[in-house]
Amino acid sequence: MRSPQDLKRSLAVGLAAAVVLGVSLPATAQTTHLVIVQNLQFFPDTVTVEPGDSVRWIWQGGAHTVTSGAACVPDGRFDAPVDAANEEFIWPVPGDFMGVISYFSTPSCAAGMTGRIRVDHLDWPAVFDPLQLLTVNLQMDPTDWNTIRHDSTLLIQVPAMFWQDGDQPISVLVRRKPGLALPSEADPQKVSLKIDINDLVTGQKWHELTKLSLENGDDEGLVREGLAWQLQRNASVAAATGYDSGYASWVRLNVNGAYVGLYVNAEQRNKQALRNRGLFISGSTWLYKILGPNDVELTVGTPHSPTFMTLCYSPFFAGVIGGGGPALCPAPDADTLAVELPTHVNMQGMLTMGAVNAFVANSDATFSHERNSFYADFLGGTRMYFPWDLDSVFPGGPGLTFDIYTGGQGVSPYQTILLGNPTFRAQYSQIMNTLICSALSESSLISLVDSLEPVLTQALAEDPNNQISGTVADHFDAIRSGISQRVANVTGQIENFQPCVNACAPDINGDGVVNVLDLIDLLLCFGQPAIPDCQAEDVNGDGTTDVLDLIELLVVFAQTCP
Repeated sequence: MRSPQDLKRSLAVGLAAAVVLGVSLPATAQTTHLVIVQNLQFFPDTVTVEPGDSVRWIWQGGAHTVTSGAACVPDGRFDAPVDAANEEFIWPVPGDFMGVISYFSTPSCAAGMTGRIRVDHLDWPAVFDPLQLLTVNLQMDPTDWNTIRHDSTLLIQVPAMFWQDGDQPISVLVRRKPGLALPSEADPQKVSLKIDINDLVTGQKWHELTKLSLENGDDEGLVREGLAWQLQRNASVAAATGYDSGYASWVRLNVNGAYVGLYVNAEQRNKQALRNRGLFISGSTWLYKILGPNDVELTVGTPHSPTFMTLCYSPFFAGVIGGGGPALCPAPDADTLAVELPTHVNMQGMLTMGAVNAFVANSDATFSHERNSFYADFLGGTRMYFPWDLDSVFPGGPGLTFDIYTGGQGVSPYQTILLGNPTFRAQYSQIMNTLICSALSESSLISLVDSLEPVLTQALAEDPNNQISGTVADHFDAIRSGISQRVANVTGQIENFQPCVNACAPDINGDGVVNVLDLIDLLLCFGQPAIPDCQAEDVNGDGTTDVLDLIELLVVFAQTCP
């Protein structure tokens, strides 16, 4: 029988792994959802949470309150100022509540400054749990499978039955996605796939998803591609961008009963992804895909967003499939750009996406090659950027010294105009500094790889097209070695680098190692002010034991202190 101490250790280690990986946690380990309070808007104005989660409002302008109630009438559930003197408010969602909670800003409710918290059990995030390897199945006519594997047009769709082990099969359409076939186009055994869940059956969803995007790892391999997705997700928390940049996991795929191989399951950027985040409002939300230099596709919404029409200068100006975009206009001067652009774009999110892509040496990304991202525009809100197509990452050799400011396929306008702007360059450098001391630290990344290796090893070993030379263990060791070298290289590139805080601050009990005992101590003080009994648990010294302290502890979890 396991001792109580063993059970506590198992629970805390599971919690540590889950938070490091950005996985949604049960009510006993709350997920904190960020809402920006700016001008006359809560952004996003609707968040979907689980019972036991917390909502954190962060002030960015104006004098407001966060007051529960509908029609500008308080209901007494919560009421707190959020202003220059009170820059944040955190409210824990009751563990036994289900439903919708309306709230408003008392000074600005008449002007429409309202929000909603939808409390429900979320199904879709579990699909993207990187520590849980799902097995998914497709059943189709063998002739159809042969057709889409050889389809160079990427236009042919074939019907199939789709299910996860343990689920009931559903009718879907399947087509091949862009990317090289493995092992070759002459023998396309393993191709990237798009699974359309709601085309044959209107309104059908699978775990609240309408599309699946399965990547075969044709470029730098499955582990590196999936790892890059986890870093984007973790960085959006560490850099406090205010939104999740994206989800991904790995899945085993069987077709007609035969194992095809391991795939990266990347969250599809579409209307449903926005809905799942509480970001979609009909007529007020737009989603664009950056295809290349001055080339975007409007995928959700019509006509174009006000933000799209306003940002008519480089690097944002773009021709649009189907036309209707703005005429090219001159860019503001550097000082004006630094003031005006953050009113249109969530620059913290955009620069964080760029920083992670630079860290993983992605030469085919938005900053490095003017492609491969989506952005969402909102009526009255700031643009959010989301990464896409993270297969050209962590290359060996030159990738270890990839320049974080100018690296890529020729210096792009994003680098010259945005990173050439003193204000945004300093912000970008600070973001990279913050990340290299937290989500992108060597200890954090090695811990992440250590957690993933036992999950993926068997599926990789059984995949005949895994793109691995040598053993799976050798492959993970090479990734660890590359991470150590890359962290050292990036650290040396960061302008005005500030050394990371004492890595042993999270050693709360002073026993010389950051371990499960420190994690338990922190959780016992979670949400408490730094009173004498909880002073050591306030790791970052901001006056409260909160999720930021938890992140700092988990970044150096299992590290020995000198």
